[in-house]
Amino acid sequence: MFIQQLPFDILLDHVMPRLDAHSLAQLSGTCRLFYRLCNDEIVWQHRVTADFSLPMATDRLKNGWKRLYIQLDRAQTYTWGENSDKRLGFSDQDHADRDTSTHTHRFMRQITTPRELRALRGKGIVDIVAGGWSFHALDRRGRVWMWGWVSTHLCHRRGLKSHQEPTHVQFPDNVHIVYIASGRSHAIALDTAGRVWHWANCWQPRQVHVTQATTSKFIQITAHWNSSAILSATGELFLVPFPSTGTATTTTTVLNDPPVTYPSSPFVQIAGTEKYTIALTRSGRVFKFWTERREAFVAAPENYTTELIHFAVPPHPQTLLSAQFRHFAICSQGKVLIGKQDWDQHQVPRILDASNHEICKVTFGDYHFGALTTQGRLLTWGRYSSGALGRGYDHSDINEREPQLVETLNSMFVFAVGFGGVHSGCLAIPRQSLLQHNHI
Repeated sequence: MFIQQLPFDILLDHVMPRLDAHSLAQLSGTCRLFYRLCNDEIVWQHRVTADFSLPMATDRLKNGWKRLYIQLDRAQTYTWGENSDKRLGFSDQDHADRDTSTHTHRFMRQITTPRELRALRGKGIVDIVAGGWSFHALDRRGRVWMWGWVSTHLCHRRGLKSHQEPTHVQFPDNVHIVYIASGRSHAIALDTAGRVWHWANCWQPRQVHVTQATTSKFIQITAHWNSSAILSATGELFLVPFPSTGTATTTTTVLNDPPVTYPSSPFVQIAGTEKYTIALTRSGRVFKFWTERREAFVAAPENYTTELIHFAVPPHPQTLLSAQFRHFAICSQGKVLIGKQDWDQHQVPRILDASNHEICKVTFGDYHFGALTTQGRLLTWGRYSSGALGRGYDHSDINEREPQLVETLNSMFVFAVGFGGVHSGCLAIPRQSLLQHNHI
């Protein structure tokens, strides 16, 4: 039987979704049937969902999924905030460092409104995360880009310079990364096979081999300041130490620790702060584990576990847990709960008031914060943080408690955001290209 003799619904529902964008483009030119199938709205809606992480507003699109995919593949990367060490990715020749205003020197050190990082234009960037002095970005081909200082201590000790422009992290050729996370001075990634990798430089990622997992597939990763945590497909939580930075020939980190589990309701999401791992169960309960002292926690986890009873949320597939440095947030059904890592079980969460904006993700720098809305808007609040709020030059070290729009991005639809230290980054596409044939 030839493939075109298969029933139409089998081809549309089971064959087409397994093809990547390049394969769909090639197949569409073979005959009229496959031209029709390869340009079906459902097929491209699946590809957008599989290859990009978008705010929920895109669920309202009626058509134009292929057009949206093309626009997302050309997404623009923006960075702003502290730039004295060139962590924002702009080279010495970039226009962002040659401002002719009276504040030239200050603008070189602090870029106070989002500016496009043109070195990543056309690279198909789908996600961005920030560390203490760096950024990592993931493209849809599964490659990871890094710029800035991953670890200032490591680089200074070895006489190395920061990567002023985006540089590939050197994974083996057969590795296709799908998720990334960044700690203070290291990063961790998950590939299509469910394998975990971590690194403290861009040239020597090491695979993490977990000996006591009941499955070889992992579904989520998170990073603390100096360690990481990973979640298996069966709901087991494992703690991962800081990646080795030695010159040993081994490319594997072997982890023999037993898993952390919650028998009555498996963990479904995890997020890491400076010292704690926050975990959400399938039933909506929230736990905080003091994992800074990994050996002590693994030996007696019950002594370092706190249930945050006031943060419990009704189970919902679009609930999102996020954390960094000393804060964490839970976004669930339009409600945002924010807490601090050192709070006990009696603390009541702060309810984020975003002036009728529907928040779908919260991100944290050291002392500045950001929220992404379902409409692709970016809101920021907190300290000025070297301009990392993104709302312009200001002499004062302001500390804003309420979220405000980053107005310079009003013409863009922001779909990914990552804050860290005193710098910020996001991914966006022109809003007009998304709204031209759809009402959002």
